[in-house]
Amino acid sequence: MNIDILLDLRAELFAFSPEGQKVSGRVTESMDDEFVFVPDAPMDAALGSIVKISDGQDSVLAKVIDRTGQGLKLCIECYTSPGHERRQDFRIYDKIYYSVNFLCHASERSEVLHAAIDRLRGNKLMIDSFFKGRYGYPGLDEMPYTKEGVFNQTLWEINRKLDLLIHIVLADEFRSLMKTSPKDINISASGIRFISERSFLVGDLLELHLILPMVPLLFTSLVGEVIRQKVVTSTQAERYAVAVRFAQLDNDTKDDIIRYLFRRQREVLRKKQD
Repeated sequence: MNIDILLDLRAELFAFSPEGQKVSGRVTESMDDEFVFVPDAPMDAALGSIVKISDGQDSVLAKVIDRTGQGLKLCIECYTSPGHERRQDFRIYDKIYYSVNFLCHASERSEVLHAAIDRLRGNKLMIDSFFKGRYGYPGLDEMPYTKEGVFNQTLWEINRKLDLLIHIVLADEFRSLMKTSPKDINISASGIRFISERSFLVGDLLELHLILPMVPLLFTSLVGEVIRQKVVTSTQAERYAVAVRFAQLDNDTKDDIIRYLFRRQREVLRKKQD
């Protein structure tokens, strides 16, 4: 994901070294996950070390992969605070199928929010009723992302395959999404950041449909509130980086997203080790 999507490059940028040194600077080049940060003063950051780049509102962690004549060549890491984040704040960068529908402005929130959540949960309950018994999914007393036993993992995958089959048959949104292309996102269990050609206002409510790239695919629908928006300056076409906080996320959906986040992180770490 391009650094321009994550930070406001027009703002004053600061880099923080592993030793805590704070240096202002600017980004001069960017391509995909890599970019060049030019500090305004000498900065001590060894190859392979992790530095934090901040625009005053948001920040990313990036690994030093080279020292150029201009400055530091950095690569964005897939997580923001290794080993120290809360579960809901743990976030990754990925490409997924998703769609975004505008629901209302902040002034209409009280009238629209509960009706939208009730509608999405009603659809989920209808699908769950096809195969979910009185006592819920088997194995739910075992947290899937902390104790991933073989038996529990198998039960989870069987349940989600049934989910997927029913969504394929019943959910128009799922079929529509599968006809599109995956797009860049930054996601955690508490929110998502995506790129939009449409501008939104802080406080706007959005309806989101996501297909998370797991085996089997995980389809979920939820409501979110726009908390921040930045203009993307790396392209000629006007686009916006929109940050959304999920609204009243149910525990089942949150647990599914956390499972996806940790599994995706393990995949990325394995690729780096190879």
